[in-house]
Amino acid sequence: MEIISTMAALDAKLAECDAACKISDDALRLVFTTFRMDFSTEVPADPFSVEYHEFQMAIYEHIAGRKYASLNEVSAFDVTALEPRPFPFYTGSCRTVGYFTMGMGFLLHSLDLPAGARVVEFGPGWGNTTIAMAMSGLDVTAVDIEANFCDLLRRRAGRHGVNLTVVNADFMWAETVAEPFDAAIFFECFHHCADHMRLLRALRTAVKPDGRVYFCAEPILPDFPLPWGLRMDGESLWAIRNNGWMELGYRDDYFREALTRTGWTATRHALPGLEWAAVWEARRFDEALIPVEEPVKAQPPVAEPTPTPDTMTDAAHPPPAPEPDMPLQPVPSLIEAGLRAELDAVYRSTSWRVTAPLRALRRRLRA
Repeated sequence: MEIISTMAALDAKLAECDAACKISDDALRLVFTTFRMDFSTEVPADPFSVEYHEFQMAIYEHIAGRKYASLNEVSAFDVTALEPRPFPFYTGSCRTVGYFTMGMGFLLHSLDLPAGARVVEFGPGWGNTTIAMAMSGLDVTAVDIEANFCDLLRRRAGRHGVNLTVVNADFMWAETVAEPFDAAIFFECFHHCADHMRLLRALRTAVKPDGRVYFCAEPILPDFPLPWGLRMDGESLWAIRNNGWMELGYRDDYFREALTRTGWTATRHALPGLEWAAVWEARRFDEALIPVEEPVKAQPPVAEPTPTPDTMTDAAHPPPAPEPDMPLQPVPSLIEAGLRAELDAVYRSTSWRVTAPLRALRRRLRA
């Protein structure tokens, strides 16, 4: 594994990716595994702060060579040519096709929804999960920022004889939903959202009070080196630099906390050997028990300097070891939720790093 630290070195590796892509999809993915950058782990202490978000966006800008905008997520391709054989099938790789369909199959297996349930899928892309859900009897609305994908979805729906509602919009379309859905679905796409807290809040109005949100095959990991941030593996760097896409990852304790702060409680479903395709099933809890967050204010700089994005070196002080994964109860009792709210009030104004014991206690109360 080559550890690169400059944009020149990254561009050289991406040139190798381009050459491998001309050979096969398998060759391209093999090159992805040969390089990475190191994380800059000396980040602002509070992962929910403006400073932390700005730090990550600066890293994105450094790698992508542009500021982030949701329109960076659009893709150009020939809809007519790819309609009969969309991704992953056009890759010609049984390995890639199998990898993708295993994740999609586990998502479908995990959906606890009756036929006719109204679901909204965000970022459906090529529409494989979208078509499968529609063919399974769900009433599906698909929201994608790429007009070509929207066109492709309509054509594929016609080809398979199913009805879809297709919306050309970004994730924040969730804030405009007038008739809430029974469920919202994210398959390998939530990590493209630059403001995930805003989206999690919006989902509370986009989904019915007894509804659910499913996050599948997202990079939510117990050993992610930061609470959240840009991923530094070869494939993610390629996607950021080449395409301008946002490629975030999350440590699982942070993701649970983000859900709690926005009014959700979650259960993680996974199969041994298929953990990368884990499904996080989130449900709402009583609005009255959601911790009230003060507007985030900029904090004065600390005495110790914060590394700039171009350092990309290992920190002298690595983040705390991840806490064991303790599944939440699907629907917490009022007592449990009340205790959670009290603990939130204690550590919401305290450094993320020094609240690990409180977070551990909070997990034990959930168990």
